Amino acid sequence: MKIIILIYILQLFATDAFGQQIILPGDKSINKSLLKSTTQIFDYSNIQNGILTTIGNYKIEINYNNQTLDVSTTLSFNNKNKPWKDRYVADGNTFKPISVESFRSDRSLFLNFGKEATGSLVDHNRSKKTIIKEKIKDTFFDISIYPFIISTLPLIDGYKAIIPVFDYEALEYDKKFSNVKITGVYSDYHNSSFTGNHNVWRVEVHEESTQNSYQYYIDKKTGKFWKIYFNTIAGNIIELKNNESDFNPLKNKFDFESTIKLTTKGKSTIKGQAFARDNKNGGALKGMAVLNVNKKQVAGKGTIIVLTPYTDYFKEWNKFNDANYKKGMPTLPLPEGAKECAKETTVIDDDGNFEFINLMPGEYLLTTTFLYEHDATLTTVTGFTNYYMNGIYQGSNAITSSENFVADVKAKIKKIVTIKTDGEIVQTKLKKTL
Repeated sequence: MKIIILIYILQLFATDAFGQQIILPGDKSINKSLLKSTTQIFDYSNIQNGILTTIGNYKIEINYNNQTLDVSTTLSFNNKNKPWKDRYVADGNTFKPISVESFRSDRSLFLNFGKEATGSLVDHNRSKKTIIKEKIKDTFFDISIYPFIISTLPLIDGYKAIIPVFDYEALEYDKKFSNVKITGVYSDYHNSSFTGNHNVWRVEVHEESTQNSYQYYIDKKTGKFWKIYFNTIAGNIIELKNNESDFNPLKNKFDFESTIKLTTKGKSTIKGQAFARDNKNGGALKGMAVLNVNKKQVAGKGTIIVLTPYTDYFKEWNKFNDANYKKGMPTLPLPEGAKECAKETTVIDDDGNFEFINLMPGEYLLTTTFLYEHDATLTTVTGFTNYYMNGIYQGSNAITSSENFVADVKAKIKKIVTIKTDGEIVQTKLKKTL
């Protein structure tokens, strides 16, 4: 009888009154094999009145082994505000929290977990430092780790669970130790632009400490996060969508170290002029600007010129995306570090001149886009003249009128430039004839 009572008591601890399972650190239902060291980047967007506006990207770096689960996240904003950076470290076996480092423009948070939660909160606006010392009552996960725990659980349709968490910045003091509730799990799918449909679990979650509600779209096979929606207590709706930066169908590999040297370690220079030339030639000269007959219209001062090392990787990347564009498919994202290897400069005067320095020998792709004035003619049919012979209709000619006007058009220019020797100064022209 005592054994039966003991088993019953343990079952009460493992479930709540509604049969929801309580997931604690070290729970045997956590499938650790689904946790992989990886880097994922998400487009971070705000949804308002049904309109989605991308405001930044969210990068998750996971390093996992039997000793630790180490998660670093960076939320970078398009408006160039300082990024939010966080790092969470948990035990690699039980996933109990070990430490937290969190940085915002207005505050920094440091936490260490043992018998107590200790650390500090620094308010940068008021130059105030608060010492943290919280007694630990029960076992829990850090609130920023629980999504990765969810991805390892034995999810099925209708699955529900409670996950105890610690959130130092909870909206209410007594919610620092609170619960995350999995309120529903449903079979769904996610359509990848590159790899098609994937069967996913749509996991609905509510955080007691923040009052935020989440929907996680988790791959059934791999545990990969494809998409995350969340509604905040303030009424904001946020979407995080995996931009699949880890997807690489290309044969050539991107080598950051060798590529960055091409644009930073050389002694060569590319000097050029960006301009467009309007065209009114006809007959054999149609489509050509001959002997400077047509007016040269230079790119305005401040126009951006982009230089990309035209390595085998970038050649293949451009070819792949040109083909996708013709098919109406999305652009393959650049790998991490690729943007750092490109250079930007601007037109420095009223003659469309620009310059790139510190380049090594190699091929480079130069691109720019700017508006210029294009002379055009609009021809309108105003009527018809009919022709008759011996009273029999023979045909008709259109009566037309023409009107000349000037319109702003966009010049999109690409050109490959080659530097043969280190220290060489290459002169080039980025030109477009319409």
